[in-house]
Amino acid sequence: MKPKHTLGALALAFSMSIPAPAQAAERVIFNCFFPAKHYVCTVMLPELKKRIETATEGRVKVNTPPKSLAAPPDQYDGVVGGVMDGALQFNAFIANQVPGIQFSMMPFINGARAEVAGPALWDTYQKFFADKNEYGEAVLISLYASSGNEIYSMNDTPIQTIEDIGSRKMWGLPGVVANTLKATGSSVVAGPAVQMLEIISKGVVDGHAGVPWGSIAAFKIGDYTKSATELKNKLFQPTFSFLISKSKWDKFSKEDQDAIMKVMGADFAKFAGKVQDGANDKARAAMIKAGVKAIDGSDKLEADLRKLGQPITDAWVAKAKAMGVDGQEVIDYYLARIAEGDAAMKN
Repeated sequence: MKPKHTLGALALAFSMSIPAPAQAAERVIFNCFFPAKHYVCTVMLPELKKRIETATEGRVKVNTPPKSLAAPPDQYDGVVGGVMDGALQFNAFIANQVPGIQFSMMPFINGARAEVAGPALWDTYQKFFADKNEYGEAVLISLYASSGNEIYSMNDTPIQTIEDIGSRKMWGLPGVVANTLKATGSSVVAGPAVQMLEIISKGVVDGHAGVPWGSIAAFKIGDYTKSATELKNKLFQPTFSFLISKSKWDKFSKEDQDAIMKVMGADFAKFAGKVQDGANDKARAAMIKAGVKAIDGSDKLEADLRKLGQPITDAWVAKAKAMGVDGQEVIDYYLARIAEGDAAMKN
């Protein structure tokens, strides 16, 4: 008979030779509220999935539902409420919860290229607001700056003055765009961009503003658009937050959290912006070829719109002050970072 201690040693050696069961991957349901074929869903989110899964060596898996799990304004609420684990949220819809990020959508506070504006946006927000815990029960993993918007006419008369805007019924994104358009005297219909086609195709309005060329193509508005008035500096640049619920985030190891942030943040903001710029340039060229006219907006039109939009910026600066932040310093820093990025692209 073998000694008991020998049998025990054999049993221990055998148990050590059996591989430990693999830890189940933490699964993240990451929503996309855009139409399924939109480049945000088909290009940006697959890249997000690839980055997160690669960085965590498969310990975190990302899946996107075939249809949106919540309406466009409700992405943040869906994340913190457990409807989905992650989403990107148009920042204008979370102005009350996250006032800090709104500097990126003040009138004429933006950049010509989304590839440059995205990283500048991330760096600026981290510098001035990262310690404010604005997102509460959601974790901000990256930001996305779209291309700046143009002002579009749906009839044969291009929009060239604020009087032209004021005499029309316009569709505009809620918030900065809609409020600036209203200040011209225009009757404005406001709503999410994904609902543009329903309003515009029915002829309810005869002009629209708030989205770039790329979105005009993606939302199939080109057939209803006759011309685009392009200002040197854009009235508005839509920005978005990429979020994961804190409850889900806390299930990741510190190692995986750090790995995710290393591949997201400013680097993913640059990637997303580059995708946006490409889509925008392609859409602009195609629509001009199809007969949509591109009109240079005058310096006077820009100056008049700046004047009408200034109270919106002033109100945001006051909100920032209440948070203990110099809002004008934030804006100046953001624009300086964009200028640095533009210069670097030219070299």
